[in-house]
Amino acid sequence: MIRNKRQMLFIAIILIFILSLSGCGIIMPFSHKKEANPVSNLTASSLLVDSAEIRLETIKLIENAKKTIFIELSALDDPEITNLIVVRSHAGIEVRILLDQWQRENATTVKNLKNQNISVQYYPAQKGQYQRIRYMVIDYQVAVFYGQDWLQKGLNDHSLAVKLTGDTAWTIAKSFSKDWEYTTTLTLNLPGNVTLPEDNITLSLNGNVKRQIINAINNANTEIFAEVEQISEPETVKALVAAKQRGCNIRLIVSPSCAEATPDAIADFKKAQIEVCYYNPSKKLTMSLNLCVFDNKTMIMSSSSWSYYSFVINHEGSLKIPAPQAIGKIKTILEGDWDEGTPY
Repeated sequence: MIRNKRQMLFIAIILIFILSLSGCGIIMPFSHKKEANPVSNLTASSLLVDSAEIRLETIKLIENAKKTIFIELSALDDPEITNLIVVRSHAGIEVRILLDQWQRENATTVKNLKNQNISVQYYPAQKGQYQRIRYMVIDYQVAVFYGQDWLQKGLNDHSLAVKLTGDTAWTIAKSFSKDWEYTTTLTLNLPGNVTLPEDNITLSLNGNVKRQIINAINNANTEIFAEVEQISEPETVKALVAAKQRGCNIRLIVSPSCAEATPDAIADFKKAQIEVCYYNPSKKLTMSLNLCVFDNKTMIMSSSSWSYYSFVINHEGSLKIPAPQAIGKIKTILEGDWDEGTPY
């Protein structure tokens, strides 16, 4: 038995030696190294800040669409954009739109679009559930992930949108296709595959949004800086408190409504000596930001606040973006809002 093992070992050594002489490489399973924390090449210019800039880029993308426009929003009543969608559809562009059935602004919009033979449907949310995912995909090549809806009353929002030109755009297109099929039982004729550069951005949906955020909090080492309308989901609050206790510097900017809506969470933050301030803009822009920067390396943008309904009930989405070269722009925004904020 021992002799057979020695013979097998000798043959293996000879084989490796011969292959090395022939120029063939041998990759052992343990020698393959995969980058543990891949970095995204997303640039600062891909971050669209506040409603005016976001709206301008949205209109430009719709105007330049060549084949398809997929839109999934909570609400839509912007007349200029709505009219532009009609024009582009009548020009032969394939348009598909999903909206939330519980938003009153959508009733008129859906009626008008259907009268123009536009394919628009209500996402079939259950009672008590809201459709909060907001994105647009153009020609399977470009996507925009939004923090705000396309509303007339939202023309003065302090918000963020991320323009995506890597493989996450294709991921979002496939996500829309699934929601469209779930809504209509009809499949979209997507290409077999779309080749786009890898951007190392992670899209999470529904329950995975909470998991993505809590994992980022648990893995933070030095700093957590968030601007979120409401932070009240119990496990998330506990994770932030634990991060503070292990030495993370934490600053939270929340909506002034949290003083009355979520007093227990605010009290927990104060007890843990987590710095909190209330959003108080000098430019009179309505707060529509839900984002966080971790260790100056990674940001997560969610479609809604960090609440139980957002994480458990609603149809939600989030992006994890490990893009240090874009973080500086976000940090500048957060620092400005922090300086203007009202301390707790």
